[in-house]
Amino acid sequence: MPMRWRFRESRLRHVLLCLACLVLLAPAPLAPGPAPGQAAGAGLPAGVRNELWRARFRDGLPNTVLVGDVLVVSDGDRFEGRDTATGHVSWTFDASKIDGYTPPEDRLAVVGDQVVAVAPHETPDESEDPRGDDLLVFDGRTGAVLWNLTSGFYGFDLPRPYLTYLGVSKGRVLIHLPALGLVRALDIVTGRRLWETAMPSGCAGRHGGAAERVVALLVTCGRRTRLEALDPGSGRLMWSREVFPQGTPLITVSGGTVGLGSDASFTVYDTGGRQLYDHMAGQPCGCELVATATGALIAWSANFTSSYSLVWEAVNRADGSVTRLSGQAGDLERVMAVNGRLYGVRRLGRDPLGSVVVTIDPANGRQTPVTGFPAFQEVTDVSEHLVIVNDTSDEDDALLVAYRTVPAPADDPGAGVRDGVGRERWPDACALLLPAALTAGLRGTRYRSVARSAPPELNLTTPTGCDLLPLDDEQPVLALSVLWVGRTPGEAETVLRVVAGFLDMKRTIVPGTGERVYVGRQMADFVLLRTGDTVIRLDGAGDRAAALRLAAGVASTLKAVA
Repeated sequence: MPMRWRFRESRLRHVLLCLACLVLLAPAPLAPGPAPGQAAGAGLPAGVRNELWRARFRDGLPNTVLVGDVLVVSDGDRFEGRDTATGHVSWTFDASKIDGYTPPEDRLAVVGDQVVAVAPHETPDESEDPRGDDLLVFDGRTGAVLWNLTSGFYGFDLPRPYLTYLGVSKGRVLIHLPALGLVRALDIVTGRRLWETAMPSGCAGRHGGAAERVVALLVTCGRRTRLEALDPGSGRLMWSREVFPQGTPLITVSGGTVGLGSDASFTVYDTGGRQLYDHMAGQPCGCELVATATGALIAWSANFTSSYSLVWEAVNRADGSVTRLSGQAGDLERVMAVNGRLYGVRRLGRDPLGSVVVTIDPANGRQTPVTGFPAFQEVTDVSEHLVIVNDTSDEDDALLVAYRTVPAPADDPGAGVRDGVGRERWPDACALLLPAALTAGLRGTRYRSVARSAPPELNLTTPTGCDLLPLDDEQPVLALSVLWVGRTPGEAETVLRVVAGFLDMKRTIVPGTGERVYVGRQMADFVLLRTGDTVIRLDGAGDRAAALRLAAGVASTLKAVA
């Protein structure tokens, strides 16, 4: 699922990225996509979001997966199916009552109408490592439980074997049984054994994965290690490569590609075993892989000590060419493969408050905006007609919200990213502090303004940021940013409150005006304010009293043009 953006406050970055739960460090299961050569689906229409429904969850954000027009939700012990258009719960069951399955901590995968839920096997000692996987398979449209399978303990094969889940492909659930030296395929509907492949004598499987058209397993035979790819339909060996991983190797399977990561490298093989990509690093890689029929998107860490330093590269599967995503295009927090298309979520602008959902051409990394959100709505799922978000504006409950998108006006492609708010309602950041307000706020200092252009996705002609540079070098440099313009003052107030909470700010009153603003507890000259439907950030005044005087000037300007 995180991953990087440039607010100066590291605490805000940390909280927002943790809330996303979407970080690619735990890759999300891919929706079934077209085989190579087939066209992707129509995709989510670009435009303005329109809320369909919302649901509250007391125990934190649930896991979700889409099965056609049903959203399957895993919330603690409870599984439920919700109609994607209305949010109506059509079925539910309690997984804790199923013998041998121990939720929560589920991971969800879907093939056709069937959902596979995977939970770590419960052990007497929760610190035991590694823990096996317990599997529960049910019909995502009806909630009917089909079968389940319980792992044993590591190192034992009686009374039941220790197992790890590899993935789903071609109507099969793939598992690895290390103590028995087997890879086994089970029918996803019945749980019946369809095939199994044994390791050669003296060899052992180490780590594996399965998805779409390939099952991959790292096999160690003495001092030699091979990466083997099996046909999920039959179990036959498709190709094998001798490899030399260092440290703790991990396998990622996506879109018919196989990624092998180790402490200092990441190599990607195409469906037929051709090496498609190779990255060498002098530090742990932290690499991720998401692929479709035409290309692959790969992330690697430029600085292992920072989770905000991922480098993204697009690989063309036809010719192997690599394109590095630069600037804002590389600030991706999450990437999802949906029916043969790649969707990404990234922050919006230099001082970002909003997020933008984009489609990504995996062959060259080119991005096209789809729709936009305030930062307190973290995108978790996308389908051909639906966006599911985690709304973090409620301090007590997790809110799951479903939206559809409606086309934006043809002459204003940025309307969808602005959530339908007209361009004329976004103020010019450099016109917010009039000369008289600057003089009053900073005792006669004169300034010149340097505009910061709005992110191109917003399709604005006015700047959303402004740096005010003093003509006297001894005076402070001011920075003004238009963080968000809401549909309503209520939405803007929610944005203000949530961001102030992330930044550990406290509310105060501007003397003599009655204007309510938030000030930093640590940074004395950092102010957030809302006037009407507009949220503004002001930095650099030098002290709190000056910041409050300037905030009063900004509020006065906004009220005059409202």
